[in-house]
Amino acid sequence: MTAGVGTSLWIAPEVLMGERYDDKADIFSFGVVLSELDLQVLPYTHAIESDGSGHRMRDLAVLQRMVMGKLRVQFSPGALASMVALGYACVSLNTKKTSHSSRSALQVTDDSA
Repeated sequence: MTAGVGTSLWIAPEVLMGERYDDKADIFSFGVVLSELDLQVLPYTHAIESDGSGHRMRDLAVLQRMVMGKLRVQFSPGALASMVALGYACVSLNTKKTSHSSRSALQVTDDSA
């Protein structure tokens, strides 16, 4: 079995916790995809084990930290500011902020224009 293959890294916290969810779960996943498209690596690849080994953190540990708000996706330093802001709004654990993200997705503009 290949590590990192599947959908768990893209799943919203409320879905992982078995809670009631709505379209905000898809918005969360969209934010993870934005990070993945920007960095061109699997989500949370930056998460390293704390034992000093330098190994990538196992998916279960990544998901636990993400659900607790201790880990989130990253974006490259050269990414469009509007995309980074949208991505972080989408993966926000603050449901009020996340609820506005779907409208924000329609308002994203190219910073270079």
